[in-house]
Amino acid sequence: MTGFFLHPNSKEEIIDSYDEDIIVTNHAGIIVKASQISGRYYGIRAEDLLGKCVYDLEKRGIFSPAITPLVLLQKKKVVVIQATPSGRKALITGVPFFNESGEVEFVLSYSYEVAELLVIQEYMKELENEMSLAKEELSLLRKENLTIDGLTMENRTTRIAYETARNAAALDVSVIFYGEQGTGKTTMAKFIHNESKRKNGPFIEIDCETMPEAMFERELFGGEFEQRVTGLLTLAHEGTLYLKGIDKLSVHLQGKVANVLKERRFTPINATTFSPLDVRLISSAENALTESIAVKKFHQDLYYMLHIVPIHLKPLRERKEDLSALISIYLSQFSIAHTTTKKLSDDVFNQLLLLDWHGNHSELKNVIERLVVQSTSPIITAKDLPPEYRKKTDDDLSIIHLEGRTLPSILDDVEMKVLRDAQERYRTTTEIAKFLGISQPSVVRKLKKYTDIE
Repeated sequence: MTGFFLHPNSKEEIIDSYDEDIIVTNHAGIIVKASQISGRYYGIRAEDLLGKCVYDLEKRGIFSPAITPLVLLQKKKVVVIQATPSGRKALITGVPFFNESGEVEFVLSYSYEVAELLVIQEYMKELENEMSLAKEELSLLRKENLTIDGLTMENRTTRIAYETARNAAALDVSVIFYGEQGTGKTTMAKFIHNESKRKNGPFIEIDCETMPEAMFERELFGGEFEQRVTGLLTLAHEGTLYLKGIDKLSVHLQGKVANVLKERRFTPINATTFSPLDVRLISSAENALTESIAVKKFHQDLYYMLHIVPIHLKPLRERKEDLSALISIYLSQFSIAHTTTKKLSDDVFNQLLLLDWHGNHSELKNVIERLVVQSTSPIITAKDLPPEYRKKTDDDLSIIHLEGRTLPSILDDVEMKVLRDAQERYRTTTEIAKFLGISQPSVVRKLKKYTDIE
């Protein structure tokens, strides 16, 4: 904007602006300046506004209300919606200009038609929706990048384990996974192999628990017997060797593995020449090896060779977010596999969340498939649960103690139980609120209430 000067001797000047509706009045309410589009809302030319008194214009219903008297009274910026003779509405903003004595000398006002603002508001809303969609798409892309076939990563500890595995994949170092049977150690080992520079090489797995000790050396090293046997170390050349259940291996064989890793070469049985060792070693154990070392049940040198990048995978009972997601995933998978559509009732879903799942993924998949196959109705209810899984817990509503208690106290227990069940199943307070049919602030308040009680 150009040509705008607040000088008393220039009251006949029109502000050189074709884009903004600007009017300047003095402390007496006389219009001293106006931009070229001023007056369009009132059916008056800008030139005809100059010299007019806003008080007179207000009485005539042209300015309704006038902004200048309000600014003079309040001595600060004022915003009002003004009705115009044409029936249109305009948003008027008045700004005071003070003289050296601190009094309002001029009032600058600028206006926008409300309809124009609504268009801008609608545009901003559309822009906000597009940004929201973009954020959701970005979140989905990130989640896709944080997905391994066979694992879900809703739980924070699972994501940390995954990030550690992903970072270690690029490094040709030993990795060891700790966790109960069925927590996804093999799946994670394969993920590291597929993300490593050895991904085009073989992935060879040895189950140290099930392989007989007498056959272990023969299978691992190979050699010259009645016929030539190619060992797994040779087969894994330029690839990955996964020693599953390394803690089940005898100390004697642990020592042989340690020597091979130390020398980076091995000799097939009955052979006279060395073969180079070019494999990436990944191993797993159900329990921490430090305790086994203390009682001399694990080779100390081998421990240090394996324990470069340790990764701990928690059981499903400690990863409720993952468990909740997996229940839904397996239910969908088996429904599709058996050409049916099954859903879990809320009480069954909550019951499954409360179980210990010592078999982890394997046990969960087995139970969900049994439920899908054996239930006779689309909704799987408590009667469909296998007998060994129909156990009551301390949180069961049916065993809430009633004797000697008031109704408000009993209702508090019921509400707390329902909220905790919902908290196990849903990740956010917004989802919990939708599920329970109450507001999100109510969920937050109630959760805080029962947290404070404890």
